[in-house]
Amino acid sequence: MTKNTIAIITDSSCDIPRDYILQHHIFVLPLQVNMPEGQFFDGVDITPDEVYSRMPKVIPSTSQPSPGHVQQLFERIKEEGYQEAIAVCMSSGLSGTYSVICMCAKEVEGLVVQAVDSHRLSMALGLLVMQAVEMSEKGHSSREIVASLNDGWKQTNAFFCMPSLMYLIKGGRIGLVEGTIGTLLRIVPVISINNEEGRYYTYAKMRSYSLAIKKIEETVRTLVKNKMVNVAVMHGGALEQAKKVYASLATMEGLRNIYMSQISPALGVHTGPGLFGVAYKVVD
Repeated sequence: MTKNTIAIITDSSCDIPRDYILQHHIFVLPLQVNMPEGQFFDGVDITPDEVYSRMPKVIPSTSQPSPGHVQQLFERIKEEGYQEAIAVCMSSGLSGTYSVICMCAKEVEGLVVQAVDSHRLSMALGLLVMQAVEMSEKGHSSREIVASLNDGWKQTNAFFCMPSLMYLIKGGRIGLVEGTIGTLLRIVPVISINNEEGRYYTYAKMRSYSLAIKKIEETVRTLVKNKMVNVAVMHGGALEQAKKVYASLATMEGLRNIYMSQISPALGVHTGPGLFGVAYKVVD
């Protein structure tokens, strides 16, 4: 493996497995989880299980990284000898993280930072970050990487379901998920991210959680048929369901890599326990 000469930055909503982050030296900006007793950094001093165990009595809020934390990260990257960095961020339609990084990138000296709006989140974002890492380690220029990412997100997406939409509704993140609250509470929608705004929308409406999981697997299989792909199975308190789908998708033709990932606290607070998802990226 060639050493990265370009620093690759992302935020903690990427849900990339920890061992991959450490092995490839990815710089991760933690989102903030706000609890009654204080503020915690996503994936640093609070875990998904700690968040879920306190629901529904405590429903935390989240916030994007502050400009100060972004500037601190840029300084650390400079201290490690990097002169270039690419920041691949969660959808600007769901978070202001991309805007904060763009703002700070204009002010930093001695480091050229290019920010990419992934239009995605969770491992749909993570798979794009992995693409950036792979290209950098193969010696591609930052210009080539950014161009590839700006096109590649269109070949990447994720599908999610959860037992209850209560948390998504309370958190104001329901986006373009359709229907009245009364209707929503009687169905289990399969949620994805649209290309136009990078926001949630209802892909399908199912009558049960198990049927929604089945629909997700069937959808991914259909979308990537006859293509080479990377796939990630994600969960937030739905490990057994994730294991079963992982084992099934691992036999899929055209599969290059498959990952299992736990969804970050910053996303989990908006969904509650039981969140399940599958992300895919078509490989060039």
